[in-house]
Amino acid sequence: MFCTAQVHCGRVELVDKDPTNQSFTFDTFTKYQAGLTFNNVARLKVVVEDKTIVDPLCQWFLNIEVDNNSAAGTPVDEWEELTQYGSGNSSNPLMDILEIRVRNTCETSDNNNTFISFTNTTDVIEIISELIPKTPETAGCDSNANFPGSYQTNYNEFNFIVDFRIKPTFSYNPGVYQLNFKFHLEEKI
Repeated sequence: MFCTAQVHCGRVELVDKDPTNQSFTFDTFTKYQAGLTFNNVARLKVVVEDKTIVDPLCQWFLNIEVDNNSAAGTPVDEWEELTQYGSGNSSNPLMDILEIRVRNTCETSDNNNTFISFTNTTDVIEIISELIPKTPETAGCDSNANFPGSYQTNYNEFNFIVDFRIKPTFSYNPGVYQLNFKFHLEEKI
C-alpha cells in the first residue's frame, strides 16, 4: 500500500483508477486517411477533501504524462514497438499522431474540449495547472476548480472525460505499438 502525507488537504485521490486499454486497428484506407476518434476512453473522478480544521491552502493540480518505455531504447518521440509486420522502409509512429482531449460539463480546465498531442516523453498536458492561483468555490461551475471538492458533490467540476483521436496516415511501419499514460493528481504545496 502506498500512502502519502497531505500537507494542506486531508485527502487527494483519483477514484476508480484501474488501468484502461484502448486498441486502435487500422484495416481500411478510410481509417488511415480520416483517423479514428474514441470518446470516453477513461473517466477521472477527483476527490479532494480538506482537513478537519479547514486549511485555506488546500488546492491541487492534475496532469497527464506519457511513457513509451524510452528507458529500454525507444526514441523519446516514438511509440514503443511491440511487433513490426514485415520489413518496413518507413519509421515507427511518432507520438504526435495521437491527440488527447479532456473535458467536463463545467469546462473546468483551460484546455477543456481541445485535442492536444504529445511530441515526446518530456511533455505534460495540464488539466488543472499547478501554476494557477487558488480559485474560490462558487455555487455554479468553476473554471480551474482547484479547491476541495468531490465528483460526488461537485460532479460537473471534479469528473473529467478523456477522449483519444489518432490519424496515422500511411507513412509508418505497420505493426503493434504502445503508449502508456499516467494521470497525476497531487496536492499543491
